[in-house]
Amino acid sequence: MTPTTSPSDPDLDGTDTGDGTSESTPTPAPRTSPIATAVTAAAAAITLIAAVVLSIFWFLAYQESSDASLRDDALAGARQAAINLNSVDSNDLDKTFADIESSITGDELTNGLNDTKDQFREQFAETGVVTTAAVQHASLVGFSSDDGTAQSLVVLTTDTTKPDGNERYQSTLRLELQDVDGTWKATRIQPIGQRIPLEVPGAPAATGDAVAPTDPAAPVDPAAPVDPAAPVDPAAPVDPAPAPTDGGQ
Repeated sequence: MTPTTSPSDPDLDGTDTGDGTSESTPTPAPRTSPIATAVTAAAAAITLIAAVVLSIFWFLAYQESSDASLRDDALAGARQAAINLNSVDSNDLDKTFADIESSITGDELTNGLNDTKDQFREQFAETGVVTTAAVQHASLVGFSSDDGTAQSLVVLTTDTTKPDGNERYQSTLRLELQDVDGTWKATRIQPIGQRIPLEVPGAPAATGDAVAPTDPAAPVDPAAPVDPAAPVDPAAPVDPAPAPTDGGQ
C-alpha cells in the first residue's frame, strides 16, 4: 500500500527549491482600518490639547498666586513706610533717620530728607519728644506687578509724649510705592484731609484750650465781656437780645 501525504503535511506548505529545502510563503501583514487610525489620531490630539490646557491653567494659577504675594508685600511696605515716616525719637535721631531712609526711594523723598536733616535735628534735639505711629487700617488702591508700583491708603494714629503733655492724632495718608529689589518703598506721601485730635488714654477730658468749669450757682455779670477766644458752638441758637454769658461761652 502506497503511503499518502496529508494536505496538512508541512512539506506541502513550502516551495521546493531543488536542494531538499523548502521556502515558506510569507503571510500578508494585517491591514489597519482607516477608522482605527482616525481614532488613534483623535485620541493623541485630545491628549495634547488637555496637556496644553492644564499648562495654561497652571500658569494662570501660579501668576495669580505670585501677584497675590506681591500685593501682600506691597501692602506690608506701605504700612511700614507710614510708621517710619511718622515716628520720631528725639533721644535717638540717628535711628529715626535710618528708619525713614529704609522706607523711601526716589529723588522727591530722599532729597527732601537730606535737605531737612539739620533743621530736624535743631528742632527736636534734647526736646524729649517721642512720637510713635500705629497703623489702624491700610489697603491698596492701585497695583501693577509689571511696573512694580502700587498705591495705598493708610489710616494711622500718632501718640506723642513731651514734657508739657501728651497728644494723640489720627491721620489718613496716600502713599505711592516702588518695588526696589523685593522691598516696597515709598516714593511719595500725601496727607488726606486734616489730622483729627483724639483723646489721650488716661488724660483728663479737658485740653489746654478748654475753658475752666464754672460754678453754675455763681451769679453772672451780664455786663462782663465775652472772651473772643472762647470756642463757639455753631449749632447753638443765636439770641438777638443781650443774654448773660456763662463762663465766657
